[in-house]
Formats: sequence, C-alpha cells, structure tokens
Amino acid sequence: MNAPVEIRSGSDAVLGYVRYGNGPVHVLVMHDWLGDHSSYDAVIPWLDGHAFTYIFIDVRGYGQSIELAGEFTVEEIAADCLMLADHLGWTRFHLVGHSMTGMITQRIAADAPSRVTSAIAVCPVSAAGNRLSPEALAFFASTIEDDDALRRLFKFVTGGLSDAWGDRKVRQSRDTVAPTCRARYLEMLVTANFVDDVRGLETPYLIIVGDKDPGLDSEAMACTFLAWHPNAELHVIPNCGHYPMQECPPYFATVIEGFLKRNAI
Repeated sequence: MNAPVEIRSGSDAVLGYVRYGNGPVHVLVMHDWLGDHSSYDAVIPWLDGHAFTYIFIDVRGYGQSIELAGEFTVEEIAADCLMLADHLGWTRFHLVGHSMTGMITQRIAADAPSRVTSAIAVCPVSAAGNRLSPEALAFFASTIEDDDALRRLFKFVTGGLSDAWGDRKVRQSRDTVAPTCRARYLEMLVTANFVDDVRGLETPYLIIVGDKDPGLDSEAMACTFLAWHPNAELHVIPNCGHYPMQECPPYFATVIEGFLKRNAI
C-alpha cells in the first residue's frame, strides 16, 4: 500500500486524520459508525495522489480522535470538519461521507455551501435519519457490546460475505471506536431530521450504493438524496454491499475520482 503522507492525532483544536496525496484538488473523507479512517486503507493504492489531496478524518471517538470527548451530534461533526478545513487552509473542498456521515455531507453543504465544491455520499443515511423499528434499534444497540451481533450485522449488510470478513471487521471496529461514543452516535442516526435545511441545495452530488446493501438501496436514495438535491446522480455498484471501499477498492476509486475530476473547478 502506498504510504500516507501524514498521520495526525486529534486534539482540542483539530480532529485527527490521515493525509494522502499532495494534489491541488482537496477532498475531505469521513467514515461510518462502525469503523474509523482505516476502512479506506484498501482504496489508497488506487487513488491519484498527484491530482488530489485526501484527508481521511476521524470524528470524535474514532481512530486518531479516539480520546476526544464531545456531544456526538450532527452539528458537532460538521463544525469539527469545517474547523479542520480552516486549519488546513482549504477555502473550497470536496466531501465524501459513508453511511453515518452521508448526512454530515448534507449538514456541511447546508452550513457552508460556498465552500463545498461537490459531495459524494456512499451507502448514506440521509438528513431524515434512519427511523429504525424498535426491534431493529434493539439489534443495532446490541452490536455495541456483542461481538456476535456485530459480526452478523457486517455479514448482513454485505450480502453474506465470509466469516473471515466478519471477524476482521469486528476487530477493526473494536480497536478503533471508543465504547463511550457508540450509543450517542446511534442516537444521532435515528433522531436526526434536518431535511428542510438541505432541500434544493445545488451542490453536485454523487450517491453510491451497492446492489447487495439491503437497507440503503437505490429506492431509498430516490426518496431522499435524489429527491432533495437537484444536481444529484446515482451510481449502483454491482455485486457489492455496504463497504464498497473495502469490497471493490479499485472500482470504487475509479468511480469517485471520475466524479471529482468532472467537478474539480
């Protein structure tokens, strides 16, 4: 794997992150509820570090920011990302959000529309939140401590990948996510609702889903991102579940960089 240019631990002043590339086009990349920046490790060898500078952030409670306490809210993540962009000297930048942080791309685009050149939402939860049934919420909550439940979740959202896949994802999640933040971010996911703030945003959007992701599919995107954002387009990755950056990294890199290059100005 190509080595990252810089690894920075988080502090009270700025989130932790991993930087890759030194190109003129700036891309801020966010992770999901169940893992940190390392979910993107498999993609790095296929990225164009001459055209782009990628900052793979860790939100509070994850990875390089695992020691950072906080409110663990949509608004806090968005403010932290904008503060990091300021720290980096980025006036304008692109956003990538995955699952939980799909909605964060919308919050940042609504809060600072002049700064967001384009956004990519990967298998995303939207500004409407994810209104889980009581049974589903209880299952998601059980994954916070129950390794077997977490393993079953990873396998379910990827169309039944192997036990070895599930085991590795469980280890990654347990190693990189602080237990104290998991329940708070789950609460954020199921209660968020700021649709009125994002409806009609002209930010160019690419929505990526995998055809084996059972909950966040193209039908769900048609009712949310595609309905609200006039400049949104959908790309469905075949034979792929909820983690395209790990399940098919070269293809995922090709799709996102094609979109970023079309919207680089």
